[in-house]
Amino acid sequence: MLSALASSLTPILLLICLGFFLGKKTNYLESPSLGALVSNLGLPALLLYSVLSMQMQVFSMLKIISATVSVLVLAGVVSFIFLKSLKLPTQFYLPPLVNPNTGNLGIPIAYALFGNEGMAIAVVISSVVQISHFTLGVGFMSGSYSVKQLLKNGPVIALVVGALFLSFNLSLPAPLMNTLNMLSHITLPIMLMLLGKSLSNLSIQDGKKIYRAAALSFFRPFVGGLSAILVISVFPLTHLESSVLVVLSMMPVAVISYMLATKFKGPTDEIALMILISLPLSLCSAAAVWWFYLS
Repeated sequence: MLSALASSLTPILLLICLGFFLGKKTNYLESPSLGALVSNLGLPALLLYSVLSMQMQVFSMLKIISATVSVLVLAGVVSFIFLKSLKLPTQFYLPPLVNPNTGNLGIPIAYALFGNEGMAIAVVISSVVQISHFTLGVGFMSGSYSVKQLLKNGPVIALVVGALFLSFNLSLPAPLMNTLNMLSHITLPIMLMLLGKSLSNLSIQDGKKIYRAAALSFFRPFVGGLSAILVISVFPLTHLESSVLVVLSMMPVAVISYMLATKFKGPTDEIALMILISLPLSLCSAAAVWWFYLS
């Protein structure tokens, strides 16, 4: 158990540390084009490659998608009420609480804990959450939203194309799949190093911000796990599907939330701190669910 978690977590922590070092000592990560490269090219390539690579029936995929959407909606309602009770603005704080890190952390964790079948389920869940990042996340943080913006969104287009290919049992030629795979590999390192750069610029002198970030970090896995448990009680999911959904719903604040906050001039230092604090909390929660699944 510990070795599986360490195997998934160590590369992530090392890349964050590398970004931290580069942010302190160099200007390699200063270009705003790095974030755009990941959002507009890396993420769609990763999403399309993952969907086209998995072996899953369309009905099973739609069932998992529906359950994931239900979890996000329920978590969104509860988080909205929670933020209003604390008199915190929902514009920048709601998306990080609703959308967990199901991609660069959730998928490796699902593979380590549940094997190939669990990873395939995690890819579907992560695809839905990616769309939520660029609909709910962009809509709230930018202060505006339009259907036209959604239709131009790379991850949304990638998921739709992938679903159509699965429905008609089509596949891309091997050279194109290899190209998508290579493009997708740029996503995780850049995202994690940009996170490390943000952590290198954190100011820990403002105690109010630290306490607020800590409180929201504790709330993130709690609201995600609670929402998932309520949803699986009414959805006809298998035991494995339910377990993966709960684990991924309890993942920490996502790096994409930090990237969007940077783009729309939000509280990047607080969101970066939320990512850091919520990480060990989420891993402990995932370990508990894994233990329950095997017992």
